[in-house]
Amino acid sequence: MIETVSFANEETEGPCLLILGAIHGNEKCGAEAIRRIVPEIRSGAVALTRGRVTFVPVANPRAYAQDVRFTERNLNRFLVPMEKPDCYEAKIGNLLCPLLADCDFLLDLHSYSVGGPPFIFIGEGDEKGRVFAAGLGEHAQLTGWASAYAASGHGEGKLTDESTGTTEYARRFGATSVTLECGQHRDPQAPDVAYRAIRNALRYLGMTGETASQTTANAARLITVRRVYYREDNGAFAKPWKHLDTVAAGETVGHDAKGIAVTAPGDGYIVMPHADAPVGEEWFYFGTAD
Repeated sequence: MIETVSFANEETEGPCLLILGAIHGNEKCGAEAIRRIVPEIRSGAVALTRGRVTFVPVANPRAYAQDVRFTERNLNRFLVPMEKPDCYEAKIGNLLCPLLADCDFLLDLHSYSVGGPPFIFIGEGDEKGRVFAAGLGEHAQLTGWASAYAASGHGEGKLTDESTGTTEYARRFGATSVTLECGQHRDPQAPDVAYRAIRNALRYLGMTGETASQTTANAARLITVRRVYYREDNGAFAKPWKHLDTVAAGETVGHDAKGIAVTAPGDGYIVMPHADAPVGEEWFYFGTAD
């Protein structure tokens, strides 16, 4: 069972905004922020003047209760309706997909293990998404997620579904969708980042009658993720990489269990390195500045 909380202005039409927390169970900031904003809307402290907003505080309840990323498989991959769901996350996906198909805008709130500044994933070539993301706060923007999965060659034959998470599925139905990584999982500031983003999203969409930020998309740094690297065995990084560290073409990023070097395909950035990633999970991403 998942909890959803919706508010709608009965007199003034407007956009439908969907806000998700805890797609990954160990990423608590979105749930905390949603639990802060919901009573404010309910009491009228934050007035919804137009449109409809739906919150899902904890999208993966079992993983959330266990404080793990997922229980059987990553809920934010292969997120498509399944006639015969084969695991817990697939069953949850069947509950989330109708909500994703119904929204006009999606804000999916996450955190990440390695830590660092907040940043936002946007769709490839999605100028409307860039502007929406800029309205959420002055955060770096990353794009190229789906193409990066295709370039990895991982899961050949299933690449379309593998690269489909919340934002990708919502975009199939015309939604403007972004993922905000609010900081490290345990960063005490992450829930505040998530809360401010919710308030800014409501302002940007004119749903609370407040003045929206004038931040432009061009003011945000844009990095294109070119490839995802999986930890295929017990490989190790060559040094303790940090998120958005620069790397030179041919530079050794790490070594696999046999000592074979994994090198950067060009000049760019190390994105979300996870030194202790389980075998078969994402180890790091490579990106370039645009």
